[in-house]
Amino acid sequence: MIKFTCRHYAASRPCAFNKIDGSECPTCGHFSEYKDRILFIKLDAIGDVLRSASLLPAIVNRHDQPYVAWLTKKESTDLVGMFKHVDEVIELGESGLARIATGGWDCVYSLSNDLPSASLATMARSKRPTVGYYVEGGIIKPSNAAAERWLEMAAFDRLKRANTDTYQHHMLSILEADGSKIPPPALLIDDDLLSAAKARIATLFGSSARPRLAVAIGAGSRWPKKMLSVAQICRYLRQLRDRIDVDVLLVGGSAETEKAQAILAELGATGRVKAALTEHSVPEFVALLNEADVLVCADSLALHVATAIGLPMVAVFGPTSPAEIADFDGLVAKLWTDRLDCLICYGDCSKENNCMSLLDPEVLIELTKAQLARGRRKVSR
Repeated sequence: MIKFTCRHYAASRPCAFNKIDGSECPTCGHFSEYKDRILFIKLDAIGDVLRSASLLPAIVNRHDQPYVAWLTKKESTDLVGMFKHVDEVIELGESGLARIATGGWDCVYSLSNDLPSASLATMARSKRPTVGYYVEGGIIKPSNAAAERWLEMAAFDRLKRANTDTYQHHMLSILEADGSKIPPPALLIDDDLLSAAKARIATLFGSSARPRLAVAIGAGSRWPKKMLSVAQICRYLRQLRDRIDVDVLLVGGSAETEKAQAILAELGATGRVKAALTEHSVPEFVALLNEADVLVCADSLALHVATAIGLPMVAVFGPTSPAEIADFDGLVAKLWTDRLDCLICYGDCSKENNCMSLLDPEVLIELTKAQLARGRRKVSR
């Protein structure tokens, strides 16, 4: 009676369509059969998880009616649940380990060059060879020459700095897919979240018709110099507002609470700059950015969300590689200093003149104006 090869089958609970219209397997018109069972492993930072969603169309095209399960860490599960083409989200943990070990995978994709991911890929025991990285004799091994090149770039700073190709281009090469046209990540955003974000903006700015600039003020703690300081953000906003009549949203998560308070305190009382942090929900953050007209950010989650929703942005770069970020036909305008030869260090330093302090604020303002004039790209949902 149960159609076990339907991608909507949920085993321990009714499927969505049984709840919606009472459908049952023998007469259900929503049956969606899968054939290949695919496991994609991505345990990295949440921004890296999102940019990897650009690879899903290429993976789907490699297989016959695939069922795609994505293994990730807890902090990324809500986001992965928004990805088009993903049928199941597996959280790394005891039950997740049991799931991947018994999943009957036809193919495993593990494109992160770290031992935990490669070990999990090996544990999953796919019927076909792992694509990306696996463990053999206790050592991480690449699945092909393209995967070996990515390992070499990780090992040698000289190669990392010399790289001119995007992350997605490298990953698509590992997949042996065409990397000449990279699709943005595809996100499915709940209508209720979109309505709540719209209502929240209305409480902050009323019926203002001014364009909205979102500034993602943080970028995680791993590389402190990935984003502008409080003083730099305040100086930028003062100069920008002298030239453009905009409403400003300070966006980020709970880690940015103190920084947002410091910016508002330095700017003084103004109705044009508001903090709109989303402290508990990544999908809420996605919906909130959907209410902006332009974004200024670092190489961070906000950048990858903006590419998914068609939001023009200016991204500032310091210790990480601007070349690895796809510009999606100009949707991402990039800014970095040309006054240092130590960029792409993937570290932190104590230099007074560093990769963030040497950014030209005038160029940042002009790029913001140009991206605002560009307008939003229409994204199908």
